[in-house]
This record gives sequence, structure tokens and C-alpha cells, in this order.
Amino acid sequence: MKKISRRKFLKLAPLVAAGTLSAVGRQALTQADHPNIIIILFDAMSALNLSLHGYPRETSPSLTRFAERCTIYHSHYSAGNFTTPGTASMLTGLLPWRHRAFHYGGLIARDLASNTMLSLLGEEYYRTAFCQNPWADRLVGQVPGGIERFLALTSFSLRGDNLPMDHLPGDRSLASIASDEFLFDLSGGDRMGSGILGYLYRTAHQRIEVDRERDPRYPRGLPEIDGYALYANQEIYRGVLKELLELNSSAQPQFSYFHLYSPHQPYKPDRRHLQLFDDEISFPSKPVHIFNSARGYAESDIQDRRLRYDQQVAHVDTEFGTLIDGLDAAGILDTSYVIVTSDHGEMFERGFFGHGERMMYEPVLRIPLLIHAPGQRQRRDIYSPTSNVDLLPTLEAMTGAASSVRFDGRILPGFGGEEDEERTLFSMEASENSAFAPVKKAVIAMHKGGYKLIAYPGYDLEREYEMYNLVEDPQELNDLSTRDSSTLGILREELMDSLSQANASYHR
Repeated sequence: MKKISRRKFLKLAPLVAAGTLSAVGRQALTQADHPNIIIILFDAMSALNLSLHGYPRETSPSLTRFAERCTIYHSHYSAGNFTTPGTASMLTGLLPWRHRAFHYGGLIARDLASNTMLSLLGEEYYRTAFCQNPWADRLVGQVPGGIERFLALTSFSLRGDNLPMDHLPGDRSLASIASDEFLFDLSGGDRMGSGILGYLYRTAHQRIEVDRERDPRYPRGLPEIDGYALYANQEIYRGVLKELLELNSSAQPQFSYFHLYSPHQPYKPDRRHLQLFDDEISFPSKPVHIFNSARGYAESDIQDRRLRYDQQVAHVDTEFGTLIDGLDAAGILDTSYVIVTSDHGEMFERGFFGHGERMMYEPVLRIPLLIHAPGQRQRRDIYSPTSNVDLLPTLEAMTGAASSVRFDGRILPGFGGEEDEERTLFSMEASENSAFAPVKKAVIAMHKGGYKLIAYPGYDLEREYEMYNLVEDPQELNDLSTRDSSTLGILREELMDSLSQANASYHR
């Protein structure tokens, strides 16, 4: 297989010379054995829709400004294409075929729930979590005794902290599952698990929904967490800043995880950002995927959704800029790691918009990762491939924590790890496969050396594989699976060997 330089492909901006950490950052680490760790996660934010990474619309000026004080990863991938596997992979440092959380709203395998970034840091850290996404809230709720302060997912929203699950703190994950089963529709219709409880809950929710048209900041209505709450991003980020300022007053090191819902659909930016991007940008038309052939969206509808998404990304970026300015003014950036990332991306192509549903193309897998070290003043750009399973081993190295689990991830370049342009990365969607059995039906993406292989084991399709040369074809327009049998064979062998090993090591 021909070796291809990913650097040539991924280099989107001039490389700014910088050390691994600034001198100020190294000094801060010497002064404090346990610096604060703050994770800000934007749900469903694609790196390919950020101007930071070369997108033609100016969607991320605040992130670009913050990047001048960060290490930026330009080829960073999620191990899953929707919240459950993407978040679980980041929390555990494991691929989905090991942590087993690959169903919608699924959970991490019980014997691995105590080996997450929230439980491995030790008693030195006071741990706070706020997950606006119900499925992320459920995963974080699995951590046994791992969270000292667990904010309700409706915090800072119009609903307030009054979900039924918030009154069952003994087993937050079980309470979350029960809420879904009894209070929300089960099949995309109007049927609830409990007719009486579902009706009462839905009635209360509708009373709150009248506020949708009462906020002049949101002409298209307030964004919402489906079935749970309406919210305004201004209040969300104001609440997050307040939390971090209050936590900073403690002498105890802080670990804070904020999983924020926007820019997840429905895409509803505020009035100011709704006026952005009156442009004539065109995007390449791509063939409708076979999984979408029966209900594919029209191209005009897809591009309209892309515009609204870009506007919502820009709105999130504005609020993030205000948050970072507040942290900087309080001196928190001098004493903290600030990690900015996502759980998965979003795509607008092939008759589809959104994420999940067996789509494993670049927009839904490639996610942002920026890491600011305590006191860091210089920028560093990393172009070699990395995965969100790398974050936990990196945090372990930063804090001196220790795990008995062998991670699938590596320590990130820039924080002790080595750059490896030929590294193999895996991402998987297996929502139709049992979590209690070997993986036989899935969609698996493998990145290696500038190539990408998408495999469809267990599906009865005319073509079992897609293969792309991302250096020459970053838009994934030219499937090489029938034209380059030599490269296909090499990639296919590695992928199937890795899957076979994962299945062999899996025990009921």
C-alpha cells in the first residue's frame, strides 16, 4: 500500500511554532500536582463545519481565538457516530466493541463502569457533571460514587430542576431509563409507556412550551432537548460560568464535565445568528446512500438544514467566547486544563442530515479537540490522526491516576504521546447488534495512512465495502473498493482481524 503523508492533506493553516507546553504552563504544573480539569463538550459539533478547520463560513471565530492558547488536533475522530458510543468511548478510553454501549441510550458494560475518567482521578478531585443530553447523563450516572455534584440536565432551562429522575438519586441510570420508558413516546408516535404518567408529563411539558414564542431572541423558537426542556444558550453558558467561578473558590482541585446540547438538532439559533451566512456557497452533491434511498431528503432541504446548523454553531461559538473570557478574567485559565471537544459530528449529504443511522462519513466522525494547558500562551497544531479514546489515557498521564484496564487509546501527542501518521483508527455503529453478543452486524470505519475503509458486516448489500483515498478525495466521492483491490485487501484484513480479536475476547 502506498504511503501517503496525512500532513500534506490535513494542513489547513500555517503551522505556528510552539513547544509542547508553554514555559508558563510547565511552571503551573510544577506548582500544582493536581491542576483543575474542565471539559466542555459541544454535542454534535463537526470539525468540518468549523472555520477553525478551514470551513468557508466563519462559524467559529471564538474557537479560533482560543486556539492561539491551545494544542489543536486537526485529524481527531470519534469512535461512534451518535451520543452513546461516542461519549462512552471518550469516558472509558475503549472502543465500542469493548465498552458495549452501542445502542441508543445504552450503558457501558457493568464491569467497566468504574474505569472512566470520572472515577479514576482519585479523591483529590471534587467532581462536577452537567449533561444536557439525556443519554450522556445516563452514562455519567453509571459511575459508582464518581460525582460529588451532579447537575440536573434541565439546569438553567425553562423547565427547572424538576425531572422525576432527579428525585431518584440512588441509581441515576436506572431512573433515566424508567423516565424514557414511561414518560416519552416509545416508537416515534404518540404512545407512551404509561398512558397516565405519559399524559400528565406531556401536559406539563406543553404548558412550558407556550414560552417558545415568548422569547424575542429566538424567532424560530427556543432550542429544546427532545421531550425534556426548552433552553436558551445564553442562560446555559451563563450558568456554566457561574458554576466554574464558584468551584474555583475551593482549595480542592476540580474536575468539571459539561456536556452541552447545542448545536444538536433541532437547529434554532437566536435572532442575531439567524441573520448570518447570506452567501452563495455551494457544496458537492453526493449520491444518496442505499440506507436512505427510500426516504432521502431533497438536496435543497439538506442545504437549508446545513445553513441553520452553521448558524447554531456560530451561536454556540459566541457564547463559548463569553465563557472563556470569564474564565480568563478570573485567572482560571492559569490553573486549569480546558478541553474542548464533541461526542460526534453532523452530516448534510447523501440524502441525509443529522447523525447516527449507520452513516459513517467524515462529517459525522471528525470532531474538534482543543486542549489548553495551565497558563499556556502559545499554539501548537497536531495533524497526525487521533481518537477520542485517547483522552482518558492522556488525563491519566496528566494527573498520575492509575487504571487496571488496558486502554484502546494512546496518550495524545503534545502531552507525552508520539505522532503517528500511519496509525489505525476505528469507529463503529452497531445499534442493531446485541450488546451481549459478539459483533456480527455493524458499520465500521477504519482510517489508516490517508485511506478510509467502511465495512458493512452482517448487512445484505451489493457492496460490502467502501474505500476512499482521503488525501486525493476528502469529500469521499470516489469509491475505490472495486478499483484498488490490493489496498482494499490490506485494509480489509486488518479490520476483520481486529474485529475477530474483539469478538474472541468478548465473554458473556
